[in-house]
Amino acid sequence: MRLFLLSLLTVATTLAVVHELTPEGQADAKEASTRSTEVVVHTQEVQSVSLDGRHLPMLSLRETLSTRVGDKLDATHLDRDRATLEEALVARGYLSAHVDPAVVAFGSGGGAFVTFPVHQGQMFHLRSVTVTGATARDAGVVTISKGDEAVADRIERARLGVAERLSVHARRTVTVRQQVDLTEGAVDVELIAR
Repeated sequence: MRLFLLSLLTVATTLAVVHELTPEGQADAKEASTRSTEVVVHTQEVQSVSLDGRHLPMLSLRETLSTRVGDKLDATHLDRDRATLEEALVARGYLSAHVDPAVVAFGSGGGAFVTFPVHQGQMFHLRSVTVTGATARDAGVVTISKGDEAVADRIERARLGVAERLSVHARRTVTVRQQVDLTEGAVDVELIAR
């Protein structure tokens, strides 16, 4: 704090001396202080990327974006980022998620401020989970059940668990069939052993 105050006092004293010396010195001092705080922004350089939505897993969604601060604005990347955001939300159980095209605002220096409007919708839940093509004993414990959130990773882990259990008895594959009910926010999952 003392160092800050000392620095501030030094700057003030220097400006006062320049002011006292000549009127030209005063103009030079003002111009120099303006230049030192001026930020140079390149035309269409991305200055910020934000997500506009409520209760979003911001950190994990930001990690999926290819558009970064400092990049040149690229419509192809923005379209890809929009689709990637939707996919990430769907994988988290927001099966009716929608991301609008990016809104881009330009600052006075030409810098681009990018915002993705996100409508995540409701979290979908499992309404039913069934295993076909194998007995309950052969399939073992299924790690998902009615009422669970319809998260893609959890469904995939359940499929792998059943496939691993069945491979002990014979070489079999397990696939997933899902029926989505948009009006109820529900998903019926069928694990099919072949």
